[in-house]
Amino acid sequence: MKLSVIIAVFNEAGNIGPLTKAVRQVIGEENELIVVDDGSTDKTMEEIDPNICTVIRHSVNKGKGEAVQTGIRATNGDMIAFIDGDGQDDPREILKIVEAVEKGADFAIGSRFILDKNTNGDNGNTQERFSSEAVRPVNELGNKGLTGLINFCFGTQVTDSQASLKCFRASKLKAMKLESSRYQIETEMVIRAALSQLIIVEVPVHRYPRVHGKSNLYEIPMGRLRFAIRTLWTIAKANLFWRLGATTPAFSKKLPGN
Repeated sequence: MKLSVIIAVFNEAGNIGPLTKAVRQVIGEENELIVVDDGSTDKTMEEIDPNICTVIRHSVNKGKGEAVQTGIRATNGDMIAFIDGDGQDDPREILKIVEAVEKGADFAIGSRFILDKNTNGDNGNTQERFSSEAVRPVNELGNKGLTGLINFCFGTQVTDSQASLKCFRASKLKAMKLESSRYQIETEMVIRAALSQLIIVEVPVHRYPRVHGKSNLYEIPMGRLRFAIRTLWTIAKANLFWRLGATTPAFSKKLPGN
């Protein structure tokens, strides 16, 4: 099956150049690499080599969700994988989530929080797969809280609902009516997959500290609070509308945090 990898990126100069080269090396020339630059204002675009990937640019910053949806529309592969542009994920672990889909999953999540019983190097200890610099304790706590709420509401059993490294069977992903414009896109994908009764699996992956720059999410004023509000509202919309197969009414799309 042909693979399409999407990198949605905003102001990741210093990270995106090495990342795109590494991803291309991992996936080979026969697969598709799409970079969606979401209106970067630094030197991100200068680092992206158009000879090794397809580059799509938003003229202004629209949000991660919009960038992800732009990338999905441009894909031609049978599988669609995602990796963040900050360089904190190991591109080689794309092969893990792709393998899970090839073996029958509809949606594979690269989880930072599950034990890897088959890896001798970390002895099954999740703490050795990321440091407090790579995943800050407050972010880990928030992720686990939101993940627990999603599991409770939608009957899933995932450990990392906010994972950036993930892979879908393309036909299943394109059938979803994604609408999130910003970081809550991660939550929406998990919920839509659950409501569509997709086969969801998780595989253990690593997370590394940033080499360059700072998180665009948490550096904005009240970033964590705004993220939490948007994500909780996404869960509420799913219960109110999506669970019944309804589209979110226009009047409610711009409620808290949007």
